[in-house]
Amino acid sequence: MEITTNDYNVLVDTEAAVDVILGHTDITVKEFLDFSEGDIIALNKEAGGGGDIFVNSRVIGTGDIIVIDEKLAIRVQDSMSPEKVVNFFFDEKTV
Repeated sequence: MEITTNDYNVLVDTEAAVDVILGHTDITVKEFLDFSEGDIIALNKEAGGGGDIFVNSRVIGTGDIIVIDEKLAIRVQDSMSPEKVVNFFFDEKTV
């Protein structure tokens, strides 16, 4: 698909949901219901492994979790090329 300058200009002003996933695990509903304050859920990632950056439910990069002014943030380490990101948005018809 050919993306015009006008298409691109519309895209760059579009807001997108960004999620950072630290890891995942599979548990039963019973295990979930049995959780109480202080319980620990082990994830599939190694410590220091960073997080996956998702935009509209698609991985676009990875990064290190950091703290800035007592808030969590992510320092981008690897990301999808700008061309692929633009094509993704148009392929998914998000704009």
